[in-house]
Amino acid sequence: MLYLLPDLPQAAKDFLALWEDPRQNEFVFQTSGTTGPSRSHRLSREQMIQAALSSQEALGWSPGQRVGMVLPATGMGGKMSLVRASVFGMISVPLALDLRPQPWTQKPGDNTIPPRPYDAYLDHLSLVPSQALALLRHWLDLGIDPGDRLGTLLLGGGPAVTDLRKVLERAPANGKPWRVFLGFGMTETAGHFALQQLFPHPQASYKPLPGLQISLEPLNSTSNDPNDINVGALVVTGPVTNHQPLSTREIAKLNPAEGTFAWLGRADLTIQSGGHTLLIDELEAQIRFSAAQNPDLAWLNGPHWYLAPLPDPVWGEQVALCLPQSMLGTLPKDPLYPHTWAPCLPKSAYPRYLVIVPEDCFEVPGKVRRLGAEALALLDPKPLTGGYRFVGKL
Repeated sequence: MLYLLPDLPQAAKDFLALWEDPRQNEFVFQTSGTTGPSRSHRLSREQMIQAALSSQEALGWSPGQRVGMVLPATGMGGKMSLVRASVFGMISVPLALDLRPQPWTQKPGDNTIPPRPYDAYLDHLSLVPSQALALLRHWLDLGIDPGDRLGTLLLGGGPAVTDLRKVLERAPANGKPWRVFLGFGMTETAGHFALQQLFPHPQASYKPLPGLQISLEPLNSTSNDPNDINVGALVVTGPVTNHQPLSTREIAKLNPAEGTFAWLGRADLTIQSGGHTLLIDELEAQIRFSAAQNPDLAWLNGPHWYLAPLPDPVWGEQVALCLPQSMLGTLPKDPLYPHTWAPCLPKSAYPRYLVIVPEDCFEVPGKVRRLGAEALALLDPKPLTGGYRFVGKL
C-alpha cells in the first residue's frame, strides 16, 4: 500500500535546494556500480533539463499533474523525478510503499503523525520493478483496477521480471486507461533514454526518446555475432550527451526499420568459456524464467543471486553461481550437479563453482553489486559440491 508522508525526505529537500539555486550549474552523481565500484559522474543543469524534455515528449508530463515520490533522492531515479516535477510544474506527492498490515506503530507518548494510506489518483509514479510487482499484485488481489489509481507507471533500475509481466496480464483491459513503461538508461544519460511499453500493448523492444539517436559499435571479435551486423555495443547521441556519442557498454540488437533495439546484456557481463561467449544477463533471465515454472528450481526464483566469470586454466573462464550466506538453507542437496541446470541452460553455461558473497551485494532494491573476479577469488570458490563456507567480508 502507498502511504502519504508528512513531507519530502531530507535527501529530497537537500537536492531540491541545490536544484533551485541558479548558481548551481553542475551536479555530481554516483553510478550504480553494477559491475564494480561506483564512480562519480558530472552532469550539467542543461543536460538534466534536456533529459526531462525528451521524457516529457514521450510520457506527457504537464503542469498540475500529481507525481508520486517513492524512489529515494539518493539515486538518479529519485533525483530526476524531482527535476521533472520542478521543470514542468507538477505536484510532488511524498509517498512510502509498504505492504505490511501495520507498517507504522507509535510508542506511548509519541505525538508524531504517522503516515496515512494514500488512495488518491496519481498521474505519474516511478518505481523499481520489484516495488511495482508488489504494489500491482496487492491492488489486483484486492480487486482494485490500477487505472483507478494511476495514469502512468514508469519503471527503472533493472529489467522487468517474469512475475511482473504475469501480474500485468491480470490487469483489466477494459478499465480506465493507464500505461506501464520500462525505462532504459544510465547515470551518464540522466536516467532513461529509451522506453519499452509493458502495458496495455506490450512491446518487445525499446524505443529511444525523441531527439536521441542510437547506433552500434563493435565490441570485440568474440563478443559480436559475426552473422548479424545489427548486434553490437549500443551508442546514444543527443542533447543529454552534449551531442557526443556515448558508449553504453550494453549489447543490443537494432531494428533499423523501426528505429528500436532489443537489449541482450551488458558488454562487460560476458563469460568466455571454451570458445563460447556467454551473456550473463541472458543466462540469468533463462534461469529465472525456468525457476518460475519448475518447482525444483524454486530456490532460484528470487533476486539474491547472480552469475559471474571465474578464471579457469583449461576453459579460460567458467561460470560461478554467487549468492549470500542467507540463501544456503534454501539450496538443494547438489546445487551444481548437471541435472539442476539441464532444464534451463546449455551445457557450456552450467555453473561450475559456488561463491558465497557478502549480503550487502543485494542491499539496494533492484540492483546487484557484482564483485570482480579478483574479489570473488578471495572468497574461496568451491567447485561442484560440498564444503561451502563464508570466508569474509570485503
